[in-house]
Amino acid sequence: MKHEKPTGTFAAEAVLTHMKAAGIDVLFANGGTDFPSIIEAFARQSETGLKMPEALVIPHEGVAVGMAHGYYLMTSKPAGVIVHVNVGLANSVMGLINARSENVPVMMFSGRTPITEHGRFGSRSSPIHWGQEMFDQGGMVREVVKWDYELRYPEQAGIVIDRAMSIAMSEPRGPVYLSLPREALAEGAEVEISHRSTVTPTTYGPADPDLVAQAADLLAKAKNPLIITQSPELAPDFEPLAGFVEKFALPTIEMWATRLALPSDHPMMIGRDSTQVLKDADVVVVINAAVPWISDHTDMAEGARVIAIGPDPQHSRVPIRSFPIDIALAGGINKTIAALAAAMAERVPASETFSERREKWATIKAAQAEAADKRAAMGNGSPMTPAYVSRCISDILDDRTTVVNELGIDPSVMSFKYPKSYFSTPLSGGLGFGLTAALGAQLGDRSRQVIATIGDGSYMFANPVACHQTATALKLPLLTVVFNNGIWNAVRRSTLYMYPDGSAATANTMPITALDPAPDYAAVARAHGAHAERIETGADLPAALQRALAATKSGQQAMIEVMVSY
Repeated sequence: MKHEKPTGTFAAEAVLTHMKAAGIDVLFANGGTDFPSIIEAFARQSETGLKMPEALVIPHEGVAVGMAHGYYLMTSKPAGVIVHVNVGLANSVMGLINARSENVPVMMFSGRTPITEHGRFGSRSSPIHWGQEMFDQGGMVREVVKWDYELRYPEQAGIVIDRAMSIAMSEPRGPVYLSLPREALAEGAEVEISHRSTVTPTTYGPADPDLVAQAADLLAKAKNPLIITQSPELAPDFEPLAGFVEKFALPTIEMWATRLALPSDHPMMIGRDSTQVLKDADVVVVINAAVPWISDHTDMAEGARVIAIGPDPQHSRVPIRSFPIDIALAGGINKTIAALAAAMAERVPASETFSERREKWATIKAAQAEAADKRAAMGNGSPMTPAYVSRCISDILDDRTTVVNELGIDPSVMSFKYPKSYFSTPLSGGLGFGLTAALGAQLGDRSRQVIATIGDGSYMFANPVACHQTATALKLPLLTVVFNNGIWNAVRRSTLYMYPDGSAATANTMPITALDPAPDYAAVARAHGAHAERIETGADLPAALQRALAATKSGQQAMIEVMVSY
């Protein structure tokens, strides 16, 4: 039985128009049978003149969410992702877990199988519309989004989109989810072409002044202070942290860093592991670090005090977390650091240079650099070491290069001197992040060279066929470096940590870790028009990287598969 379709504008147009007004410029789309009204709205755009996000077809939902993650890291703007009902949402969950872990705002949309069996325009018309219905589709993602809702009526479009964006961009930021039933999208609606967006995210100023003063008192008197960062605020430069730690000679560790806090050559950037230095620290400032150290094998000095800075210093989304906090400075990260720096200036004499502390860490930093040089140089063989490959990649970086890493490079032998030059895996660890986020970062700024550095297992998790097809379709000159060691090394390391003298440690092949037989990864990329090479000997790598860069500069995506051993 046919039903008369609405004339004039309809709800899908209202939804898309309000997305654009709210600040969503890009919509990563993976279509389904719930999309007819969305498709029709885009097709009518030349007639209606309505402003909508740019719709980009992405052939896998996991790739789409990962791209939204990387796009935000590069632009500080959220993207929209729209997928097909529960099955498309299921493929999106891992990416949403990663986004929530990193407080990355993603505007997640999915269709919903038609609610009605007959009687409405858009009612069920295929057997899958019964098979795909759920009692609570939003329940699939409720724990990993900040807010979820289902569009009920077309006149809600502006309200729900603006509310979703406001909540996603409120501190601490994170993904949100809106379900879009087919009948609701097809209903007639009044669209305000000149809609005034009411997006009003909550932002934080500096932490409470009294608590900042208490923190400054502790830090000013500290003999062995330590700063630990993990996920600093996205900013155009390294301030105010760089100036703060330089002025007061505060050694800084980027522990499991997902973003850069300092340039590698900053005199107070002293490493990426807090294990050894933590035991001597008397005051520790933890800056937005959910895991500042590993409790099971790291002990703090007796009487040491901890100051935690961030929009949520308690990391309330982590069910169990017992890291001590003596002073919680809840607020905007950079604004609180600036306030703490000002309070310190009132307490530390201008004549104080901290010369002894500076000399100590300069000596340590020089020794680290010498050790890194030796470690990298030793890996120039067949197979190579990750340290050697990482140093070769470091040598081709400039101020317009971004590395997105997932279980590939060894950042301790590399030099990252510029903002946005390094992003790494969220602590949630959902595999497939590196390549997909790198695609989004490359889309976010085509003027930069983005390099995805990923393990072979991570490469397979990223749905590489979908990734390379996307790079070709969107003309993204991404360079991918796959570290092929034939194993899930993170699984192997975890097993060796728990059972160093166990049977698995001495087995010829450790169970549930091998990725044999390995496919020809370069051939996968080459099938999509990429410049692709497999490199087995270290001496051949520098020239291969230059050939890959020449390809990307011409607009072609490139891939280097490197054979490594750990």
